[in-house]
Amino acid sequence: MGRVFDTEVIVVGAGYAGLTTALHLVERGRDVVVLEARDRVGGRVWTHHNAGVPLDLGGMWVGANHEHFRGLLARFGLTTFPTPSHGHAAWWDAPRDTLRRARPFPMPVLAVPAVVVGLARVGWLVRRAESGRGLTSAQTQRLDQMTVAAWLRRWVPSRRAREAVEAAIVGQASTELAQISMLSVVSSAAEAGGVLAELGTDGGAQQDLVVDGADAPARAISALLGSRLRLATPVLEIHHQSDAVRVVTADSSITARHVVVTLPPARVTRLHWAPALPVWRASLLARMPMGSVTKVLAVYDRPFWRDGGWSGEVTDAVGSVSSAFDVSPPGGPGVLASLTCGDRSVALAQLSPEDRQQRVIDAFTRWFGSEARHPRSVVDVSWENEVFSGGGYSALPIPGASAMVKRIAEPTGRVHFAGTETATRFAGYIDGAISSGARAATEVLARLVADEAGD
Repeated sequence: MGRVFDTEVIVVGAGYAGLTTALHLVERGRDVVVLEARDRVGGRVWTHHNAGVPLDLGGMWVGANHEHFRGLLARFGLTTFPTPSHGHAAWWDAPRDTLRRARPFPMPVLAVPAVVVGLARVGWLVRRAESGRGLTSAQTQRLDQMTVAAWLRRWVPSRRAREAVEAAIVGQASTELAQISMLSVVSSAAEAGGVLAELGTDGGAQQDLVVDGADAPARAISALLGSRLRLATPVLEIHHQSDAVRVVTADSSITARHVVVTLPPARVTRLHWAPALPVWRASLLARMPMGSVTKVLAVYDRPFWRDGGWSGEVTDAVGSVSSAFDVSPPGGPGVLASLTCGDRSVALAQLSPEDRQQRVIDAFTRWFGSEARHPRSVVDVSWENEVFSGGGYSALPIPGASAMVKRIAEPTGRVHFAGTETATRFAGYIDGAISSGARAATEVLARLVADEAGD
């Protein structure tokens, strides 16, 4: 008689990677238990419902080419709407205390030529990465060892231009540029279809929003999983042997044939592993710090900023609050979202929620006038204060670590790994998390068939 297991597969984490893994396995008749530390599903995707208005505190955008996310939305009959872009995008001219149109970039006109030269150079690299030939090994190594900050100092000599570009990239990566390699930027832009597509709305990575909130598919999957999903159940230990795994929580010990870990890299290292993780994996995870992002959403009776011809999109390259976006649902109300990343987010995270929210409302008021002073409600989160995430949007490898990152999805015996950081495309996005879950489920299913053949 063979060994008796409590379940076939344990999935650690109920973000999109874990939920997708579990859904694929359950649909193929497999016995699964999903353990989630939070009292909700979605992970780094978190929708707060305010008087019927879904406010996405975490990941929210559906990119033009995010096929996995779009497939999940279609499956559950969920719809999207285009990210509002009526009017002019703007940048805040702090020395002159005024809002200016971003034509063609959010910076002074005299700084634009320097950016054009820099974009031409990085565009060449992106096209090379997109092509069948790809980058040469020498180019890859050089870009991996060069920080974005160093690259900008070389190719964008104008300080004002560099500040604007830095603000855009930090906002995209949620990490300071001295901690990011140029290879990460080039690879990410190549996946998105170019630098402008990665930063853009129509046809870009920020094209659409989900009508019912970005966590709506996660909630739909959790309903299908039912009692297989256990919330408020942090995993403490993972014991893995050649023939079984055992996962320990505060009040249970569960055995299974396989386990799929979908936690952010920094959270993986905080588990007790027996035996210890391979040295290469522990070393890689230590070289993948989480970014820092603070998100604040303010709800108004209407999108009044459009009256002045503004789209609601603002970039402030030097202020304590770095951006605003119009995320108003069709038909109202008006909703402005602010994303502040990197060191500026760390500073905001140290404030009380009330002071943090006021700091953002003050910025909105500077940018759009006195009507911004009185939102009907405000919600916020600093993701570095979220203990089960430890930051946002995702973890990026430090310069020099790209060769190791290629192995991040590699199983360790009966331990499998998923999560947006393990995706081969759109890593860091919701779409990447979903595709990683599908990949992990396929991997585990093959191993289960092999297990059964050997029993």
